[in-house]
Amino acid sequence: MLTNSCTKDEDTTTTISDDNFYKQVGYSLVMCYNDIYNQNLAGHPVGGQNITANGPMGGTVIITGSTGYSSNNGITTTDLIFSMTSIKYVTNVSGFETEITLTGATTYTGSFSDSYTSLNHQSDNLYILGSVTHNEILRKIDMTGIVSINRLTSSITANIFGNTVSW
Repeated sequence: MLTNSCTKDEDTTTTISDDNFYKQVGYSLVMCYNDIYNQNLAGHPVGGQNITANGPMGGTVIITGSTGYSSNNGITTTDLIFSMTSIKYVTNVSGFETEITLTGATTYTGSFSDSYTSLNHQSDNLYILGSVTHNEILRKIDMTGIVSINRLTSSITANIFGNTVSW
C-alpha cells in the first residue's frame, strides 16, 4: 500500500500581530488624511483655510490653517489642522480589512510634489474606534492618545499609542 501525504502551510495564529495591526491602522490613517486633503483642498486656491466638510465615508471635519504652492518647483506646502468628529474610513489591503472612526485634532504639515513627500501628522489626543480583520480573525481598537506619523517619499513611520511601525 502506497500513501502520499501533503502538508499545507497554514496560518495557525489566532490573533493579528501588533506589527500587522498597527501597520493597518497607520495605513488607514494616512489614506483617510489624504482623502480629506484631496477631497477638500486639492485644486482649490492656496492661502488661509477654514472649511467644514463631510469626511470621506462619514463624519465631519473642520480644516483650518494654510496651504501654499510654488510654481517654480511644483511643491505644495501645508500647515493644517483637521478637527475630526466621527470620521469613518475603511481600507482593504492584502486581506486586511480595517474600519476606523476618528475623533480629535491632527496636523497635516509639510510639503509634497509629484515626486517628493515630507509630511507629518501629529495628534496629542486622537480617539480611534474600529477593528482590523484578517482571515476571519478580528482585533478591535478603542483607544485615545498620542499618534505621530512621519511620511517621506519612500517610507512611512507611525507611532500609534506607543507602538512604532514602519513600511
